[in-house]
Amino acid sequence: MVIVMSRTRLSPQRLSGIRKTNIGRIIIFCEGETEKSYFDYFAEIINKNKYTDVEVVLKTASGNARTVLNSADKFLEEEQNGRKYNHYGKYLAFDCDDPPDVQKVIHDAGNYELLISNYLFEVWLLMHFEDVTEKLTKREILQRLSVYLRDGYAKGQQGKIREIIQNGDVEKAIDNGKMLERRYVEADKSILTDIKDMNPYTSVYKLIGQFMTEIS
Repeated sequence: MVIVMSRTRLSPQRLSGIRKTNIGRIIIFCEGETEKSYFDYFAEIINKNKYTDVEVVLKTASGNARTVLNSADKFLEEEQNGRKYNHYGKYLAFDCDDPPDVQKVIHDAGNYELLISNYLFEVWLLMHFEDVTEKLTKREILQRLSVYLRDGYAKGQQGKIREIIQNGDVEKAIDNGKMLERRYVEADKSILTDIKDMNPYTSVYKLIGQFMTEIS
């Protein structure tokens, strides 16, 4: 990892020879292409360590939080997958904008670690460039993210994900996520009961913090 001013630049080529710790074996089920492209970027680096395996799964190109949960359950219920991933850490990555009963989805996903963002995963991406502390509309999130990128932002493009990670500041995003978490804890709010009141919010920083430790 090479740090230039306030930006954290990551490159699979530059990081290939860096000593890594062991994050173990995990599987991440994603709501969309954007999330998958983001986690795939880190998985490509981390999986150079023979003691780790980070697998990122996109079972449907469109859907919502409930779709992700149902798809993950169905995938793991298949005998072959159940055996293979029995001892893997299991993660779900989804937005909190849909369905309307997303609080129930969170409750029903008790067997998974949650990588959720409210409203959108793009809240987490925007944090690579600025602190996000106040509620934004979906349109505002996408517009503000576009300001930092060549030719704006488009969902699901791997090139845009690379640009965000390499030109933004991953550690800044992690710190922003931690700050928001502390704010909600102090307000006695939890994703298990209060996700509608927790906007902006992301728990993605928790896993990415582990990734950064592994590749530093």
